[in-house]
Amino acid sequence: VGKTGHTISGDRGACFRTADGMYYILLCDGMGTGSGAQSDAQEAISVLQSLLTLGFDAMDAAAMLNELYVLRGDGCFSTVDLLEMDLCTGEGALYKWGAAPSYLKKGGTVKKIGTASPPPGLGVGEEHRAERVGLSLQRGEQLVLTTDGIPEAACEQYLRACGPLSPRELAAGVVACASESEPDDRTAVIVQLDPA
Repeated sequence: VGKTGHTISGDRGACFRTADGMYYILLCDGMGTGSGAQSDAQEAISVLQSLLTLGFDAMDAAAMLNELYVLRGDGCFSTVDLLEMDLCTGEGALYKWGAAPSYLKKGGTVKKIGTASPPPGLGVGEEHRAERVGLSLQRGEQLVLTTDGIPEAACEQYLRACGPLSPRELAAGVVACASESEPDDRTAVIVQLDPA
């Protein structure tokens, strides 16, 4: 949902599979709102998808996006939520950089994932890198990715209180946690694997 109901959102997402069989889901939040933020988020997705498709490691791809932002030096950034999944095992990793917290939901149990950090593009070195969190979606867990237009406390409260919902229903409920007057775009992505 765009800021105060606008049709243009600065949040962008993508999902794709690479030749090695890994499945990726990306959620990027361009700084600010409107078409400029949308362009920043789409550029981040394009860079990361190209690098991952070429076979780069996810952490290296995120580092290269950071270096691109640093070299460009124009203050235009995008946060990154990058999920890397092996669909055969249900095991994967979530790479977070500057993004709003994510959540792993199983029934009434909700685990918060990620800590607040600056987005890529503000520096180089060990303290300027993506956070990697290993996770499993083998048992029907739902991974909830959000952008910062959704208030953290309201989102957590909703996730703990709601009963079993389909991914589509859960995403709609998470986005509805924020009021229409929120000063930012609002996006929720729910990932759930169904056993084959």
